[in-house]
Amino acid sequence: MRLSIGVLMPLPLNGMGVGYTCSSLIAGMARENVHAEVVTSRCRLSLPSVEVVEVLPKWARRAPYGWVRNMAARRLEQHFLDRVASWPSHARAAWLWPGASLETIAGLRRRGATVIREQFNCFTGVAKVILDDAYRSIGAEPAHAISDAIVEAERRVLDAVDHVFCPGPNVERSLAESGVDLGKLLPASYGWDPSRLSTTRRGLPPAAGMTLLFVGSICVRKGAHLLLDSWARSGVKGRLVLVGEMEPTIREKCAHLLARDDVIVLDYSREIGPLYRCADAFVFPTLEEGSPLVAYEACGAGLPVVTTRMGAGALVRPRREGLVVDAYDARGWISAIRELAEDGVLRRRLACGARRRAADFTWPAVAQRRLAQIEGLFADETPRPVLDEALRA
Repeated sequence: MRLSIGVLMPLPLNGMGVGYTCSSLIAGMARENVHAEVVTSRCRLSLPSVEVVEVLPKWARRAPYGWVRNMAARRLEQHFLDRVASWPSHARAAWLWPGASLETIAGLRRRGATVIREQFNCFTGVAKVILDDAYRSIGAEPAHAISDAIVEAERRVLDAVDHVFCPGPNVERSLAESGVDLGKLLPASYGWDPSRLSTTRRGLPPAAGMTLLFVGSICVRKGAHLLLDSWARSGVKGRLVLVGEMEPTIREKCAHLLARDDVIVLDYSREIGPLYRCADAFVFPTLEEGSPLVAYEACGAGLPVVTTRMGAGALVRPRREGLVVDAYDARGWISAIRELAEDGVLRRRLACGARRRAADFTWPAVAQRRLAQIEGLFADETPRPVLDEALRA
């Protein structure tokens, strides 16, 4: 069977964020009988096996994206619709990152495409409740951008598409609990690139005691305030290293904890491997996630992972690759930090388990699983393909 997979990616493909995830997946899908194409605003990556269509004129591709965002938005969906007719097969999958207007979705279906949405976070209606509660618990006004109108718009898109990729069980659960047709949901995962961690250099000088590493936005959504409190109360000798952009709410509410000598805050760097090499464990008390890439990288670096059910997804299993603790269970977090500090045998066992587990989630392996799922959508006998052991374990 010949298959065409077209991706609508409004954001630039620049090797960061959602664009990085999207390009890592589609790059692993192109082969002799699969035409892979991305329609995007602009691309700064080399994707030799993928046809990349940049809708911005050449002069606008080097401008700051904020200046040309509206221009790109006006062009993207119509350009994507126009491309469908040129796809060289009748099995056509239109993969939206994450969505499009209802008119465009209807147009894709009229053109014979099966429309798939990438749901890279939980349903916004679920996320809004989680985040509202989190901000109120620390006496702060919610600083997220999820409105009731956004929730309703997402619900309409979910109703309109044929299928939804859910990169983690929490995403799948949030959609199911919100009334999305279970037959639409395709359980999946994200992955990691070993080359990002292939370094012998250490990002920090050695220090006495444990080094705990957190990578990501240092914000309420990621549970940074909870982590800072648990670290301070644990009494463990060592250092907590936070890597990422800090939300003003955290800077204000946690100023006394951030001022501690054993807390280090660093700006995010694409060269993250040296920091993973310095750590004894990865800590990530996130409140709401889809399938955090940092967890895959931490496992790939051979670090025990202490996280929540949201952060664990399908990757981290309790006491096999790490420790899974409820975000608001302060005693549980303090106990987990102390246990890893005191039990070197456990730490090494979890580290070995994490490294073995990560081997099943490199981007090429994940991309091939995704491709098998898409191909299965066009095979009458397997409308919802069964995943392999990597996701079922």
